Amino acid sequence: MRVQDLKNRRGQMRVVETILASFIIVAALSFVGIFAVSPTSPAYEITDLEKMAYSALHDLDQQGLLAPAVYSHSWSDLRTILRITMPNDVYFNLTICKIDGSPIYSGSQILYGDLDTFSEARNVVSISYCLVGIPKFNADGVHNADYDPIILVFTVTRG
Repeated sequence: MRVQDLKNRRGQMRVVETILASFIIVAALSFVGIFAVSPTSPAYEITDLEKMAYSALHDLDQQGLLAPAVYSHSWSDLRTILRITMPNDVYFNLTICKIDGSPIYSGSQILYGDLDTFSEARNVVSISYCLVGIPKFNADGVHNADYDPIILVFTVTRG
């Protein structure tokens, strides 16, 4: 009976050792996973910036903030709206053009960051967004629109 007890104890210790070794391996892998930094891919960064820029303009347009600011030439208000919408580490330059491509406004009021930031940055993205005009309602509630297409050229980079 004594030999049998000795074998049972050895078997139990092997199970306990295996469980402890498993916990140590899982903890080590978790610890390494926390500190592992995946390298940034330029293609991913460019795609991310494109999505961010387009989403910002689209969201402002859907909220009814973009067209009134552009068509009323409220450049400082437009810059403020974009600064609030975009993350702090993203710099932008907005150029407003007619449908033929000639700029209506391209100045420092719709710029966040220095122009040197755009020339020295690794990844710079430029998207185009079109506004067709401002919707208007007459006294009867009938929807009319003044069609005056404008193209917004939105250049962004991460600083």
